[in-house]
Amino acid sequence: MEQTVIFRDRQELQSADLNNAQDFARASLDHVVKDAIDAGKAYTGFSASKTAATEITLSPGRYYAGGQVFARNENVVIDLFNALPLVTKKRVAIVAFGQSVDTDVQPRDFLIDAQLGTTEPQAVAMENMRRAELSAVAGVEGPDPSYPPTDAATVVICYAVLDTAGIVSIEQWAPTQLPNLRLVANRVSALEVWRSQISGQVDTLRTDLSALADRLGAYALKSETVDLTEQLEELRRKVYEPGAYIYYGTNHFLTDEGSDAGHPAFDAVVGEGIRFPEAGSATSALALLNPNNAFVTVNGGFVLPKYAHGLRMNLAGYSGELRMAQYTFETTAIRQLFRSRERRRYGATKQVCTNSAWWRQGIYDQAASTFTRNGETWEVVNGIPDRMPNGQVIPNGNVHWVRLTQFWIDIFLEPYWDRVTATTTLNGQQVAQTFLNSQDGWLTQVGVYFSRKAAAGDVHVLVCETGFGMPDLSRVISRTVLPVADIQVGAVAANAALPALLETTVPIIPAYLVSGRRYAIVLVTTGDHYVAMTNTDNGIVQGTFFVSTDGAFFAGNLVDDLKMRLYFAKFERSRLSVELSPLQLAGGILDLDILNEGITPPACRTDFEVQVNGAWIPLDGAPNGPNLSGLPAILPLRVTLTGTTDLMPGFGLTNSQAVVSRPKTAFTWVGETRTLGSPTTSIKIITDLQAFDETKHDCSVTLLTGADLSGSETADVVEDVLLANGSVRRTSVFNLTAVSTYAVRIVGSTTSAAEQFLVAELIEFAQS
Repeated sequence: MEQTVIFRDRQELQSADLNNAQDFARASLDHVVKDAIDAGKAYTGFSASKTAATEITLSPGRYYAGGQVFARNENVVIDLFNALPLVTKKRVAIVAFGQSVDTDVQPRDFLIDAQLGTTEPQAVAMENMRRAELSAVAGVEGPDPSYPPTDAATVVICYAVLDTAGIVSIEQWAPTQLPNLRLVANRVSALEVWRSQISGQVDTLRTDLSALADRLGAYALKSETVDLTEQLEELRRKVYEPGAYIYYGTNHFLTDEGSDAGHPAFDAVVGEGIRFPEAGSATSALALLNPNNAFVTVNGGFVLPKYAHGLRMNLAGYSGELRMAQYTFETTAIRQLFRSRERRRYGATKQVCTNSAWWRQGIYDQAASTFTRNGETWEVVNGIPDRMPNGQVIPNGNVHWVRLTQFWIDIFLEPYWDRVTATTTLNGQQVAQTFLNSQDGWLTQVGVYFSRKAAAGDVHVLVCETGFGMPDLSRVISRTVLPVADIQVGAVAANAALPALLETTVPIIPAYLVSGRRYAIVLVTTGDHYVAMTNTDNGIVQGTFFVSTDGAFFAGNLVDDLKMRLYFAKFERSRLSVELSPLQLAGGILDLDILNEGITPPACRTDFEVQVNGAWIPLDGAPNGPNLSGLPAILPLRVTLTGTTDLMPGFGLTNSQAVVSRPKTAFTWVGETRTLGSPTTSIKIITDLQAFDETKHDCSVTLLTGADLSGSETADVVEDVLLANGSVRRTSVFNLTAVSTYAVRIVGSTTSAAEQFLVAELIEFAQS
């Protein structure tokens, strides 16, 4: 007990002393129950059974509430006759609550005259008990009765289902039962046995998951898909080509290739089909509506939800120090990659073209065609590789796309690419530590330990990918400068002349690390600094410590690792909407095209939304997307990020591009000039018209002829065939006088800019 009452010889004894002795004992027991057993509400005992048609009998039990124990030491019978339903069924809760009551009333003499010794009998309660009270709470009658609401001051013992005749069933309510320590001990023993059986498998789960993520890249490689589409194209050519021809060709209209965009009459947009051109457009960059938004973090123009630094990898222990200056002073060129991009397009012109599958032919660079901003020049990359320069296999190529009616989304799967890069030169000695990243996440802070530092010499902290297990400085994804003044070394311990190590935390621009890959932390400095080493945690890091010997080759240390800690973003919330500056276009908006840096990890979502008629509506496929047929001149814009507290998507503001437009109601497309080896008298043009409606749309195919294409020929025969996918396959046959030079012209029109069609494919051949 925390308190006791002191009794002495020949001391007056008052009733308060005896009452305190009990109250102190009761209070101590309340504290033990509240602190060590259960501070909430629970019950034990009170087993419920049906003892009559409408009666429930509950056995003796106890009710716990905030450390206080209320008891009922006799069976309690509850009659539910008055709660019976009239027609269907009803669910009734039996609840317990506690109250203090005075009991055991007895006659006792009370002294009323101390001199005469006169007493007077009174009937008084001789006990005070905490009694558990039981009551019934009836729910609403119904065929499938719901659980009745109960007061927060009570605890549910059981539920009884009643029909018009009486009690149908009784459900003892386990969630509020106080667990017995013996049962808990038995469950712990069972868990220990279970852990001993599976620990061998679970302890290696980090490695297993990494290996699984790596093996996924071996399935359905893009090279295999390219091979398949090339064979399909060959089959199509065999099907459509005539027995004898002078020229045969196809155009899938994925890019401007095959189009004469410089022709005076050309007025069309080519991108996964021939589409209507813009009648008006405006281009702007994405910007936060509130630059001081407290719920986001902006680093270098890249937006992530607000986060804290959560420790994910900690290399503990200490095995000695390493002097960086003992290694070769080098001049090293590093190449920094930038985040890849995402593109979202929405509007009336975004009818789905079946030809998007032909991106997989391998003869097109979809990344350059899809993710290039207006006027931007990219590095020349031949095709879209399945394997990155560091040996990493990219599953299914680099680009993932979704095509829904009125909504297109293109995502570059590799989070960092070599299309937009920056090259710089660093001087100094280099050391590096590789590690296996087993979980997707945003690396936000690196903790390193220096045992000594020089008076000068900043430290460049690089995060890079690896090639063949070694740091690859041509693929740096984050670069931060640590000023020498910020290096922490602590005090010198007198006993061993070794420093008491202090962690130097280096906040970095968040770098997204993919599970199953090895990365490296590289330190480059001209200063005479010493770094701390450890040899106790290689099972955690699963990597190697390297030193640079000639600027290109890293020598590995298989015993020691760089003592470091890695911190990943721990987000405050799993969903966040961020308002951006509104989109504007005089005359009205019908189409949106948003291109920005963005990383949307697996199991996460990035949704752009616009406000129409006061409601936020995500850019989604018809009919779920916003209705822009009213041509709004201003569209409020926001982006909603959805993920988990461990992993969230992010988007870029810098170098972003938002294009709003509305289309014309007519287009004219002119193809490249064909110069035949010999004159032809018959040309056949096959075009696939998708989302074509004869009542609203018109499309005609003509030929421009002559050396200067000044002549014009209309088709002698036009035949339409309705395909299974709803497209119209139009065959135009031209019977000509001998022609050696021609170009195809396609003219289309629509009755409304909101009702669009497209030309998906063209097959042409000239017969001899």
